[in-house]
Amino acid sequence: MVSISILKGKKKGTERPIEVTHHSYAGGRHEKTKRGTAGVKEVLTTCSCCGTPLRHPEVVKKIKCVKCHCTLELSLRTAQTPVQAAITPTTLTPQDFWDVSSACVLQYTNEPRHGTLDVDSKHGIFVPIEDFIQRLFANVSSLNAFCTNGTKELDFKCIGRFYKRIIELPTSRPLYKLLIESNERLKRPHVRLSPDAEPTSMFSQLYWVLMIFENPLLKNCLLFSANGEHSHFLTPQIRAILYEIMKRCVGYLAMVNSATGKDFVSHLQRLSIVHFGSHVDLINLYVTFHFSRILNKRAKSAACLDSPGLDEFCSNLKLNPENSGNDFETIPQMVSKLWRREDSRGVELPSSFKFHVAEYGNDWHVKTAAKLAFFYFVANQCKKKCPVSRFYNSLLDYLDHKKDFEQWRARQKLRSPSSSPLSTSMFEDILMPHYFGPSRRPETDFTMCQHAYLLSLGTKILVMEYETRKTMEYNAEQAFLKALDKKQVIDVYFRMRVRRDYVSQDSLRCIETHHADLKKSLRVEFVNEPGIDAGGLRKEWFLLLTRELFNPSSGLFIVVEESRFSWFNMAYKDVDFGPENAEKLYYLFGIVLGLAIYNGTILDLCFPMALYKKLCGEPLNERDFLELYPTTGKNLIKMMEYDGDDFEDVFCLNFEITYSNTWATRIHRQELCDGGAKRHVTRENRSEYVRLWMDFHMNRAIKSSFAVFLNGFRRVVESDAFKLFTSEELEQLLCGSHDRDIDVNVLKSVAKYGASITAESRIVRWFWDTFQDFNFEQKCKLLEFVTASDRIPATGISTIPFKISKLGGDSEKLPLVHTCFNEICLYDYNSQPKLRHKLILAMNESEGYAFR
Repeated sequence: MVSISILKGKKKGTERPIEVTHHSYAGGRHEKTKRGTAGVKEVLTTCSCCGTPLRHPEVVKKIKCVKCHCTLELSLRTAQTPVQAAITPTTLTPQDFWDVSSACVLQYTNEPRHGTLDVDSKHGIFVPIEDFIQRLFANVSSLNAFCTNGTKELDFKCIGRFYKRIIELPTSRPLYKLLIESNERLKRPHVRLSPDAEPTSMFSQLYWVLMIFENPLLKNCLLFSANGEHSHFLTPQIRAILYEIMKRCVGYLAMVNSATGKDFVSHLQRLSIVHFGSHVDLINLYVTFHFSRILNKRAKSAACLDSPGLDEFCSNLKLNPENSGNDFETIPQMVSKLWRREDSRGVELPSSFKFHVAEYGNDWHVKTAAKLAFFYFVANQCKKKCPVSRFYNSLLDYLDHKKDFEQWRARQKLRSPSSSPLSTSMFEDILMPHYFGPSRRPETDFTMCQHAYLLSLGTKILVMEYETRKTMEYNAEQAFLKALDKKQVIDVYFRMRVRRDYVSQDSLRCIETHHADLKKSLRVEFVNEPGIDAGGLRKEWFLLLTRELFNPSSGLFIVVEESRFSWFNMAYKDVDFGPENAEKLYYLFGIVLGLAIYNGTILDLCFPMALYKKLCGEPLNERDFLELYPTTGKNLIKMMEYDGDDFEDVFCLNFEITYSNTWATRIHRQELCDGGAKRHVTRENRSEYVRLWMDFHMNRAIKSSFAVFLNGFRRVVESDAFKLFTSEELEQLLCGSHDRDIDVNVLKSVAKYGASITAESRIVRWFWDTFQDFNFEQKCKLLEFVTASDRIPATGISTIPFKISKLGGDSEKLPLVHTCFNEICLYDYNSQPKLRHKLILAMNESEGYAFR
């Protein structure tokens, strides 16, 4: 419990203590009588910057938050300071600023000795700009009018010119004035911004925050470079002010209400790709900054839930010569070392280092940054401004992911028990209720799994492996206990015993007879082959089974000629072996995909993104249809763009669709709506026709087959960890990386060698040279020969265990592999051409397992 003062003036006796509670989420203002204070009603207000619930008497007009030190207006009136009241309320335009700044610049350049002017004279020339900035930032209404164009939208071009002109002035005094006024307006906006106060959107009233957030210098408070573009005036004091501005912009934008959040997402969708990406990077940099503070403070054994003070920006000897202590480098310099994009190696910390949940779970800076990143993430899911990997923060790879996941899962158990884990998307089931609507559960501790879009794919895979391992261990333990209780042997593994020529039939039989064992660790045995499954047989079983299921003769899937993607056969009921058997195979395929995820195996699949979206519960859109049916989609777009009056005569369409089965032996007709065969497509209803056409191909036509497939998938994948993945990540998890080349040098750098061989051995050097000389198809074939998979894991080729061993001297025998351990065993062939010949022969002609 913390006490703060009510801001009601300076009259004696007007201050009363205010409770600041941290234990629950304030869904809005509600009345509650404080115990011991009879007749005085108190309400709970959420801080519009940091989200801290503040309890205070209902009659107060404004309060100050002790966490972020922002003043909250509680009345609908717009307050004014004496300075604001003295300023004549006029609407300032960008042209006004340009006129004032141009006049000052012209006066400066016309000075005969402007290059040798003393400091005071130089500053005096640009005083009109400082006065303009003070008038502009006097109230939020003036700022909102200044940064919008004629259509009442944010004018980013105008905002960019405004900052550029101030930064490039020959004196930095106007810039200092700008930063001070920006911070002052954020601390005391003098307007009501409570996130829960109004059910309607307040987005247009936050334009001024977005304008301040566009300041190009903000990232300089988080990163520092001694040779940077603006390093000459970025003193520790300036960077401290920039940080204050940054944290409050993040807070205000993160704590918006539901209606405002939806308008904010719509606004973000209209940003350019470059602009959008720069915002994502800035927010991620802010997260890195605060986790870097944890690194710094842990060394000092001190907590760091408060905002950094000026001392943290001044602690470096080069920046502050008066500091004689042997302190850490400044936080921005630490971030500069830890921050990475694609062109650097990234974070390098001890592998044993972990961020504890308690160190960031109550940090409002991290929480608001993660919430703000969510709006960008939702916008990106709608418009695909950047890959999901751009949201990843590499420093979060050092989270204690097990404890973070367990705390997040404990929160999930408070959900309605009737909701299926896969019944809705990650956005609706986990995130949307928390941000865009009333929560069904009380707010508990903050975890990063709650904001999984900031976690790298590698971290999510670690979380899934952790949960999977716990489930497998539990099932094995239960099997052991049942065996003791019933005094009979119960296998702790799910054993799949199949014949190589009847993979699908035998697999389906094993699954039907061992339904309860699906969540045990999988072990595969090929009949009449002596291989022992330590991973290799399992990978080959997945490979053979998926190839058989995708065989055109099975009739389960078709290859769409327009895109070469596989898709569900709309006419699967026409297959020779009957619709019931086809549905069993769809069910088998769903289980196979689930087992692949559950057992960490990459599959050779060629599905469009639509499949993975449907598995994750994400809605489909026109981009998904265009990916699967690009030619048809372009024709539909042309039809939508046709403006001729003879539309019906040109197209002659009705609301009916015709399609044939795989073998073109039967034609199917299906109405897109009731009475569709008699309903003509016109210019007025063509949008409905296109929507129904797309929905038919992506959903309705495959409804029954996909439902059976989904049941099989859900039979295996029911984990909480699965909700952390997006559709894009699920595709990488199942199919591996999209890289169209195999970086042999990276694989070489992580390779291990047997007892009688080293990286400098002649046969090893020949092997890597041969591997490097292979074309892409040959590289994939060799990778499949050694690892039983030609796909690179989603986390990169560096995560593949790869070992080379020596069998003996020169020989005419072929190399051998242990796919269970990703190991290739080579003879010491007497020439490189001979090695190449033996490798090509082995990887193209070898199949099956045998003892040597």
